[in-house]
Amino acid sequence: MLNILRTNGVFIVIFLLAFFLRAQEVLTNNYLFLLDQGRDMMAVKKILFDHDLIFIGPNTSLSGVFQGPLHYYLLAPLTYVFNGDPIGAMITMLVISLLVIVAAYTFFLRYVGKTSALVVAYLFAISPEAIAAATYIWNPHPMWLLIVLTAILLFLVETVSEKFHLLLWPVIVLTFHFEMAFGVFLLLAVGIYIFGVRRNMTSRRYIFTGLLLSGIFLLPQILFDVRNDFLMSRSVTRVITGTSDQGLYAGNEHQTYISLMRGHMNALANNFRSSFPQFGWYLWYPYGMGVSTISAAILLYRQHVFSQNERDLIRITSIIVLLIVGLTFLYPFPLRYWFLTGFQSLYLVLVAVIVGAMFRSGTTVTFAAIVALSISIPYPIERLNVLYGNSTVETTSAKIQGKKEAFDFIYADANRKDFGLLVFTPPVLTDPYDYILFWYAAPKYGYKPHHEKRGLVYLLMEPDPSQYWSYKGWMETVVVDGDVLEETTLPSGIIVQKRMFDSK
Repeated sequence: MLNILRTNGVFIVIFLLAFFLRAQEVLTNNYLFLLDQGRDMMAVKKILFDHDLIFIGPNTSLSGVFQGPLHYYLLAPLTYVFNGDPIGAMITMLVISLLVIVAAYTFFLRYVGKTSALVVAYLFAISPEAIAAATYIWNPHPMWLLIVLTAILLFLVETVSEKFHLLLWPVIVLTFHFEMAFGVFLLLAVGIYIFGVRRNMTSRRYIFTGLLLSGIFLLPQILFDVRNDFLMSRSVTRVITGTSDQGLYAGNEHQTYISLMRGHMNALANNFRSSFPQFGWYLWYPYGMGVSTISAAILLYRQHVFSQNERDLIRITSIIVLLIVGLTFLYPFPLRYWFLTGFQSLYLVLVAVIVGAMFRSGTTVTFAAIVALSISIPYPIERLNVLYGNSTVETTSAKIQGKKEAFDFIYADANRKDFGLLVFTPPVLTDPYDYILFWYAAPKYGYKPHHEKRGLVYLLMEPDPSQYWSYKGWMETVVVDGDVLEETTLPSGIIVQKRMFDSK
């Protein structure tokens, strides 16, 4: 009992570390609010405030194919609680990221061991990509939780009860609402594992029921496909049959198989490295962890140190990783980095099992485990200093405070007069500003600007850092006329120009 209390006490410390590594944006109410975030919040607005249910989610890289809509509905409850403030969606991201740590720790504590449970919690707590998943609103981020749950449920299916098929398949299909590309890889990998590698553990009754239950989560996409003349089905068919010149190519870029696979290997290597700290002198750390844990695993297998549960978890997770990596070699398009969001969790699970066992092995191997973890300790300390050492709130055009300050400046300058607003952003779409106008500026100042070129009009322009002059082309083609009264560059870098047009 005392050991459990001590273990839980250490976990609380790790959990608090994880919280503060993830919560700076929430605590300062200043977070990234770019095109994807604006798009998501406009969809949530449609659900909550326009009372218009959405049956399809964000578009994928494949023309005509969409994610499921659950991402929007996941963001909706806390957004409603905070009266439309995107901070509710940010808190949702933070909670999901912390739930990953709780789920991994609870599972390891029950089936692997106290030491491994603390190790897995610590590795997830300081993983840079796991941290990033809590710091901005993005549909692939819940994949971290779903992939961890998939690994846990697959272990439980094989070692505890095949009744867990009833949860396994719905969880896998849920990934189609957040990152469909990896969801396909995961579904195929688990299917190959169950029906090919472990054919002796196939309870068809539970598998069939689990698949039937999982179909519920595909209903929105199925209904959308039927109502839109099978748009998604036709898009996928054209890619499979080679009759589409779009596919997943960005700008119709065509590559040889060798160059394509080289890109896949780079994407996979970068994904592995992002599992662990790799800044400054930490650049070598992911490779060191990979080589040392593989070497230790071979030694511990020979010494029969691993428990049966540890051996099962290592085998299951390793095979799933290898199957997913192998499937990418059949993938005929560029492997975008966001396709692999959350894949890092499988590496962290493997390393945690091995390092936890290293603590039981003996003096030399135990010392190596202590060194491997101790080396990483300066990283979270340094990150906390960066996050909280400076009390100044960053107000760039990428952060929501910078955008809000632009609206405050315009309304204050207009002095609540009848005025118009035209917005330029590098992606052209203005969703982030449209949402801030709806939720923040219009309610605060009691007036929503018109979007016509008449009377007093403000041009709100967000320059492209890589093509700073691009907004000038917009002024010379879209705006053109009107007398320039004043131009101001705000601390965020946003440019506000005041013009007077002939009244119509």
